[in-house]
Amino acid sequence: MGRIVCGLWKHERISGPASTWIKQEHSRWVLSFIKVPMTFTVDPPADGHVNMARDVELLRLAEGGQAGARVYTWSEIWVTLGRFQTAEEALLQDVPSIVRPTGGRAVLHGHDMTVGIAIPHNLRGGASRSVREVYRTLVRPLALALRQCGLTAHLAEETKHANKGLVSADCFAFSSPNDVVDDVTGSKVCGCALRVTDRAALLQASIPYRESLLPIQEVIQGAVPIDLTPWRHDLLAESLRFALTL
Repeated sequence: MGRIVCGLWKHERISGPASTWIKQEHSRWVLSFIKVPMTFTVDPPADGHVNMARDVELLRLAEGGQAGARVYTWSEIWVTLGRFQTAEEALLQDVPSIVRPTGGRAVLHGHDMTVGIAIPHNLRGGASRSVREVYRTLVRPLALALRQCGLTAHLAEETKHANKGLVSADCFAFSSPNDVVDDVTGSKVCGCALRVTDRAALLQASIPYRESLLPIQEVIQGAVPIDLTPWRHDLLAESLRFALTL
């Protein structure tokens, strides 16, 4: 486990010139910059029980004041379900599945890099529990890291692709304004889910980097094949660590 000092942006729309970094990233969001001590780990492949337990622990520590992030993969095929989903409603076949601590819809794992980021609210520099504000604080360093790895990753609301796709049990079938998409093709490049408690927030994100081991449309209700874009998944941990320290 390593320790870094994380820089988090607290966001509001601005009308004047942005900083050089913001201009380079084609963003129009900036208010203040907050330095946050954070643990950062790259964990070995594990099953769903271990991976979800580790993310739950990230959230528990954040609720106690310790920010943390981790990058991890999967030892085999698993499906994580949003905390309000059931396997009976979401799945078409019997595959290993577990309910995430976050909301959202079902995600097929085993062909993806996965990220967990947990931050205490008091270290975000604001008291707002707004899903929109919390989400943007946590997802922007991840989007920056993905761009550094070769993906064209932007919030859907900043493109013409928001509210596109099929609403189903599958996380990747629909892009809400909060989702991270390719601003050219509209493909969802990163499936994200959030949990906001009284004291902290947890972001979980799945980024496919190879073809799924099972056709997703045969596993999750209403799923669509993912339009896979090649990217340097081997650079994700280094890029995310860098993005979190900006």
